[in-house]
Amino acid sequence: MLFVRLMLESDIDAIVEMAKENVFSTKLDDVSHFSEACVRGTCRRSIDTGNPIFFVVEKDRKVIGFLQMGLSNYDFRDGFYTTQRVLYVSPENRGTRASVLLMRRLVDESVRLGAAEIVGGNDNDFMSDRTARFLEHFGFKRVGFAMTKRIG
Repeated sequence: MLFVRLMLESDIDAIVEMAKENVFSTKLDDVSHFSEACVRGTCRRSIDTGNPIFFVVEKDRKVIGFLQMGLSNYDFRDGFYTTQRVLYVSPENRGTRASVLLMRRLVDESVRLGAAEIVGGNDNDFMSDRTARFLEHFGFKRVGFAMTKRIG
């Protein structure tokens, strides 16, 4: 049975390992920038301040995936929005309902908090069309175009 809940401090090691795997499987051109200390710091900030928020999904009491949600104020209007920052499910658990349950929790929590919208997608070139189709099932629509330029 799959179960989604807020991250606990005891989940940080599992999140670090999954974040590392996420970087190595999606950032195919440059993995040298992975920082365990940075992941741990982000998790610590989540526990201490509530932003970002991490949800984990468990299977048989083992963390098999996570979703990182950010909260941001608008720069030029009232209100705030949430961001689907990272969604990761371990490879052996893909094809289960884990990612669907994490996204539902993101949507439900965003509504509960009173966010005006949710921004999501991916920040790499790994299965971008598949990611977009997945998010469209939750009411997301394609808007604009994201680009990146490597410096240095």
